[in-house]
Amino acid sequence: MKTNNIIWSIATILLIIALYVTTNYNENLTKNKPSNDSTTSPSSNITSQNIDLPVASEKIPADIAINFTAEDLNGNKVSLSDYKGQKNVFLNFWATWCPPCRLEMPEIEKIYQEYKDKDLIILTVNLGEDKNTVNEFIKNNNYNFKVLLDSDQTISQLYNITSIPVSYFIDKEGNISAKQVGSMTEDQMKTYINNLNIK
Repeated sequence: MKTNNIIWSIATILLIIALYVTTNYNENLTKNKPSNDSTTSPSSNITSQNIDLPVASEKIPADIAINFTAEDLNGNKVSLSDYKGQKNVFLNFWATWCPPCRLEMPEIEKIYQEYKDKDLIILTVNLGEDKNTVNEFIKNNNYNFKVLLDSDQTISQLYNITSIPVSYFIDKEGNISAKQVGSMTEDQMKTYINNLNIK
């Protein structure tokens, strides 16, 4: 009987701690969430629609992008280091079930079409989904940028991804120029890309 009482007491304490932490975390997200401007156009209001994801932007000039290797939808092995010294990289983490990710995909396609003949490569990394699901989504939407599969989420763990979409902008030397958490408009993407001195 004493053992049961002790177990129930510990369970109750843990529940109270969990509720406290969750409440404070949600309050912090609410405090830091930017206010929505109802006068903005749909295309410029993409970021504000990430209700459940923290939206933040940060410069990380000293960080070096961690190398990884993954398969693309054609079964080819692609490494981030393949582009070092040759291409700037727009690295995006996403999933088909993520509404903000789907929202920014057409914007990423526009960027792909505009920069495909320049020294920028777009690598989108799908988190944890099977090849058929991802392939069908990409084909149905006529997207042409390169998609890599992170089926076991090894790459997302390397980059400490806790919410999606997340994008990194990496220069030719492999340095992370900027990181964006949350979906972006085409103009926001161009701002980060222009900092990479694309030719």
